[in-house]
Amino acid sequence: GVDTFTELRESSVATMGMDKEKEMSEIPLLKAQTPEAADLKIHEKHIDVVCAELQSDLTKGLSAAEAERRFLEDGPNELEQPPRISLFMLFIIQLNSVIMYLLMAAVVASAAIRATGDDRDKFISYVDSIAITIIVLINATIAAVTENNANDALAALSSLQTPESNVIRDGQEIQIKSREMVVGDVVKLGTGDVVPADVRCIKADDFRVNEMLLTGEPEDVAKSTKVKLRIPGHPEKLTADNMAFSSCQVKSGSAIGLVVATAMKTRVGAIAVMLNDDGNNEVAEGPVDVETGKPAPKKKKTTGFCGLPDTKAGWSPLQVNLEALAVKLGYMAIGVCMIVFIVGFAMNTKDPESPETPSWLFMVLVAVTLTVAAIPEGLPLCV
Repeated sequence: GVDTFTELRESSVATMGMDKEKEMSEIPLLKAQTPEAADLKIHEKHIDVVCAELQSDLTKGLSAAEAERRFLEDGPNELEQPPRISLFMLFIIQLNSVIMYLLMAAVVASAAIRATGDDRDKFISYVDSIAITIIVLINATIAAVTENNANDALAALSSLQTPESNVIRDGQEIQIKSREMVVGDVVKLGTGDVVPADVRCIKADDFRVNEMLLTGEPEDVAKSTKVKLRIPGHPEKLTADNMAFSSCQVKSGSAIGLVVATAMKTRVGAIAVMLNDDGNNEVAEGPVDVETGKPAPKKKKTTGFCGLPDTKAGWSPLQVNLEALAVKLGYMAIGVCMIVFIVGFAMNTKDPESPETPSWLFMVLVAVTLTVAAIPEGLPLCV
């Protein structure tokens, strides 16, 4: 009787243990299916939930076959680089603005009026037109060179990525090309490495990363595996403490991370999207936000005048406001000069040095001079 009771008790305990283990194994899946989990960002979810959503394994990683399938589906883990705009084309684009049109129109008008005067054969009569032309060309050249140098920023971002990385696949640590990394890979990081993709930390041992590329902060940031939920009313950090982002350098320690985003879907990929905005007529959709899981809003790209690439599509708010200011100043200058011309012509104002010159011709010259003086030739360079 005692032996029978003992066997029943052990069987009951074993059954309870198996039920408990089964219940614990289903917790991540249940959490992933709840509406609350769906509203959480990826750094706010339990690591088991993230792993379940990505259909990976924290210990064994992906299988070689699954990794190959995802690589063929998602493409290589590298930033897209659009065709570069030549320096000459950038120079032509700088001349494609309202303020430049006004200045060039003033040059033509000034030269035409001087050509009708008695001193039309003298070089000094065209000094004003030549000076304005030289200033316009110098400004356009400097602006084109500056924008061409800024276009090298995307190439600099791509050069930050390491060529090879250590990952765990089929339970074994192997070395692969970073461009072959896919979402769901388990990657090992150490001091001196550059994070090849956006990863969620599984293990972190004194792990510190420099995120100056993303935040501008020169100080190294300590990373951990802790999940920190949002506190209502408090500002959220730009970078989560349990995430390491692509192209950021590991300064100390080591870590094992789960890849959650690659290529243009990473944080640095979002920066590349803005740099990639070449102004084509195609409708471009931004990368999916790795933390919210929602795609960026679609943006309609436009083509500039005469089919020129529209480099204004990726302008900052300051550049947009300066361009608007330049247009307003140009229109105001034209309005004031028209008023001056009308008043002067109505009063039959003559040139004191050449009274025989018609009043309308003299007032046109005055209006053109005022237009050139009112328009700041250096403002396009600031934009």
